[in-house]
Parts: sequence; C-alpha cells; structure tokens
Amino acid sequence: MEFDLEVSIDRPVAEVFAYVTDVRNVPEWQESADSAEWIEEGRSFRERRSFMGRTAEIELEVTALEADRRFDVRAVRAPVKFEIRHSFDGRDGGTLLRVHGEAKLGGALRFAAGMAKRQAESQFRKDFQRLKAVLEAT
Repeated sequence: MEFDLEVSIDRPVAEVFAYVTDVRNVPEWQESADSAEWIEEGRSFRERRSFMGRTAEIELEVTALEADRRFDVRAVRAPVKFEIRHSFDGRDGGTLLRVHGEAKLGGALRFAAGMAKRQAESQFRKDFQRLKAVLEAT
C-alpha cells in the first residue's frame, strides 16, 4: 500500500522542518498519536497511538535526516510495517511538504488493503490540515 500527499504551509522551511522533526510535537497535530518521545534524539523514537479502537506502541527509526530538506522514518516495531518519507521545499517564503508513505499489510489486513489505504490517506490529509493550522497560527 502506497500513497503520496502534499500540503503548502505559509511558514519558512526551517520552521516547518524543526516542528515536524521534533517528534514531541506529533500529538499536537496527528489525531491518532497519544504520545511521542525520543529514544535516541535524531535516531529513534517511540509513539503511542490509538486507531480503530486499539492502542499500539510503535518504535521508529530515522532513516534520513537532512536539515530543512528531508526526514524519513521506518517502523521497526509496530503492528504494521511502514515507511514515511517527508520532503520540504521552499515556495514563496512558505513550505511545500510532501509525504510518501508505504505500508506492508499482512494477514487479514491484506484483504482489507483498499479500505485501510483510504482510511490512512484520509487521516493523513486531516493531520496535514491540522499541521498547517497549527504552524500558520504562530
């Protein structure tokens, strides 16, 4: 399962990058996130999420970190294995944030892949609108 999304944020790239890459901010803009904390800053972090009536603890590894350009993560301990690539581009004083997500669905989830993809994309869109609102309000 793969998806691509983007959002334009009327804030400088450095501000958007700093906010998105500080995982402690995740619960402020991602609805399913209950908590997020660094295990080893810049290298790995842990999230606690609630989704579809279930709670899961997820451990992620930072696979790419390029200041003001790129932030990629990969789930190393999670119910569903996934990777998310974030790219940050400056546009007229603002930022175009692009995200590419890939998840490997196994077992019973494989049969519900279409529904899972639609739900994940919908949630990401809502989260990005919340991210835009939070950053543009500052």
